[in-house]
Amino acid sequence: MLIFWIIPLSIVIVLAVIAIAVLLVRLYKTTKKTRKVISELYDLKTDYSFRDKVFQLNKAFFGFRHGNQRKSQLLKIAEDLKAGLHLGKFIIYCSQRNMMQPSMGIGYKLRSLNPFRIDFIDKIIPTESGGKKSNRRSFTFDLEQIKQIANTGELEIAPVGMFGFLYKAGNNLTLFIGEDPRGELAKYCTIDEFNSAIWPLLNSFCQNYSQIKKNQDKAKTLQSQLKNAQTELSGLSRKLKYKSIDLRSFYKISNELFSNFDEAQLFDSLINSIDSVLKPANIAIVVPDPDNREFFRIAAAKGKLNPDMKKLKFPVDDHIRKLLKTRKQAILLPILSSGLPDDNPFIEMTLTHGYLVMERLEADSEIKGLVLIGEKSDGRNYEDSELDIFSTISNMASLAMNNLKQYHVIEKMSYTDFLTEVYNYRYFYKRLREEIFRAKRFDRMLALVIFDIDNFKSFNDTYGHQAGDEVLRNLARLVTDSVRAIDIVSRYGGEEFCIIMPDTGFANCLILVERLRKMIEEYKFRSDLVDEGYSITVSIGGAIYPVDAQTPDRFIYCADMALLKAKQDGRNRSMMFNSLMLEDEALVKGSQQQLTDMRIYEDL
Repeated sequence: MLIFWIIPLSIVIVLAVIAIAVLLVRLYKTTKKTRKVISELYDLKTDYSFRDKVFQLNKAFFGFRHGNQRKSQLLKIAEDLKAGLHLGKFIIYCSQRNMMQPSMGIGYKLRSLNPFRIDFIDKIIPTESGGKKSNRRSFTFDLEQIKQIANTGELEIAPVGMFGFLYKAGNNLTLFIGEDPRGELAKYCTIDEFNSAIWPLLNSFCQNYSQIKKNQDKAKTLQSQLKNAQTELSGLSRKLKYKSIDLRSFYKISNELFSNFDEAQLFDSLINSIDSVLKPANIAIVVPDPDNREFFRIAAAKGKLNPDMKKLKFPVDDHIRKLLKTRKQAILLPILSSGLPDDNPFIEMTLTHGYLVMERLEADSEIKGLVLIGEKSDGRNYEDSELDIFSTISNMASLAMNNLKQYHVIEKMSYTDFLTEVYNYRYFYKRLREEIFRAKRFDRMLALVIFDIDNFKSFNDTYGHQAGDEVLRNLARLVTDSVRAIDIVSRYGGEEFCIIMPDTGFANCLILVERLRKMIEEYKFRSDLVDEGYSITVSIGGAIYPVDAQTPDRFIYCADMALLKAKQDGRNRSMMFNSLMLEDEALVKGSQQQLTDMRIYEDL
């Protein structure tokens, strides 16, 4: 009898064990998948939070000139850095010649800190195997290394929460030592794009401010000399009078130059600044011709301009180029011409058209332009002090050009999708509103196209996400090369892209999107990650303003409805919006979910 009870009981126990094992396996797979999704969402959020942080910091940095002018500019930048990254007290050193100079900070008195030699930093930086010097650009220091640097600079540090970081950009070094209680700066310093965008910019601000302070000190010295001369002499010579350039006027010139974020505006400000101080009869700014490096073209000018001056031949190996890179003062063209052959085309042309003095505009150690001035309006010769001022203003303009380049890099990062290098959703929505306004004003049509890759998830599952990223990059490049110059290609989110087509009606839009769909279907993509290459198809939806919608959100909704209809009808097809789609409940529900997902994507 006992055997009859034992056998069923054993079977029940075995089944129970099997069921528990199956549940555990399912639970493990679910947990693993959940962790993967959470990790992907975290990486996506980190990428966008980093870009937003870079954009906000640089927006604060470039906006400091419009704040309280009585406060030190570097102090305002340091306060923005502290607030933006939740830092404690800190100090930033920047390289100048062979020394690391304390340049900006919060909580420390810069004047009480001593600079130290750069080679001291080189001893702390770890070397590669074999004793070779490291080629890395960024270095994070531990607490012991921070204490060594702090002792050298006579810097008091807290025992905990300290963070040390060094960034090298060419010959420029930027060193941060300070309190990072939340570890936020330490996190961002692991991202190369953050480092290349922030640290060179801070170093540039310090260098620029140092140059401005030197110029201000020089102006104060000149003003003091003038006051002493006024107490001793009943009259001042013309030379001393000209040295009395007002400090506020000089400071105003520097602010005008550094407040421009457009090259044409910068050149106009430079001409106005030179004209207000030196009063030359004519001024010209020439820049390299993009089509031929041996010619310079006129970028801005004041006074009489001969048509022959539109292009100046300036050979790359010309002696004048070498002289410009080494000479620290303005060049007098008549004196320079006496030591050169008579047939030098550049000297001959400039002197013929009345230009007497030349100074360079330099950025990234390269000549980016030349400033030419003619004789003074009153016929006098230029004094040495006037030539010094001309060189100083030109050097300040060179520093402003460096700032301008950094600004454009940041601006591009804020509007460009990192993966595909086409415009991102923020720029797409901004331009869509602008194009709708333009179409309404001039009574024109406007087309919006949204398309995505068919079965993209299956492609990722088969070949991996790296291959999927390559698909997105190649597709973005193919579409950008295929549309018109006036069309705007953007990444809408995930595997979806959109195209804004100005001056395009229903018939032309349908022809364009169908041609685009066939081209993508027939194109054979080559890849190192997929041996045999790959082909993809896309589904496309389009809508027309003002026939289908009159607002940006409604416009997007209609194009998205057409895209969902193309998917519903079997994918690999193009579809234009019509009002009958609004009666399809499945389409309406799918479009609403799509817009909700996009808002989540944009928030991340």
